[in-house]
Amino acid sequence: MTRFLANSKGYSIPELLVTLTIAGILAAIAVPDYSLMVLRQQVNADSQKLSMELQLARISAIKNNNDVIVNFNTVTNQYTIHDDTDSDAVVDAGEAVKTILLTRVSFGFFGGINDPDGNAAANSVDLAGGGTILTFNSRGEASDSGTVFLTPTSEIGNSNILLRAVSIVQATGGVDYWQYNEGQAPLWS
Repeated sequence: MTRFLANSKGYSIPELLVTLTIAGILAAIAVPDYSLMVLRQQVNADSQKLSMELQLARISAIKNNNDVIVNFNTVTNQYTIHDDTDSDAVVDAGEAVKTILLTRVSFGFFGGINDPDGNAAANSVDLAGGGTILTFNSRGEASDSGTVFLTPTSEIGNSNILLRAVSIVQATGGVDYWQYNEGQAPLWS
């Protein structure tokens, strides 16, 4: 046993310090990339969820033969989906209303931007009628065409590098999900 302990070597303090310094440098390089990856995942998830919720609202309107109203509230950073069974645009007893609160992602964009169709965007919820309410009718048509822009809350006022858009086509009620490609062509994919 004594011979075993005599031959065993540990690490010296300088070796440990060099190893920890290298590990620290590598961690400092990796952390910004990891943070960006987390932000990208958050905005992708919430944008895709919005896209799917709008598609489900359209399908529900067709299936139930009534209006489904989506109301975007950019102040409280949420949207509601109202299954308006009597198509009177009023929430009545028994009508389903679903509220989705965006926590790490906000409605918005940075600076002047064009939507996926190339039109200058005026608002983060940029519907043709100028409002923030979108209605799908029993034929699946939307009340307006337009685009809803989403970005990580921490990026509002900084950049559009993680900007996402969900566009709606009035005539068909079609919904598309878009990713902004800053400085590249095409600008939206």
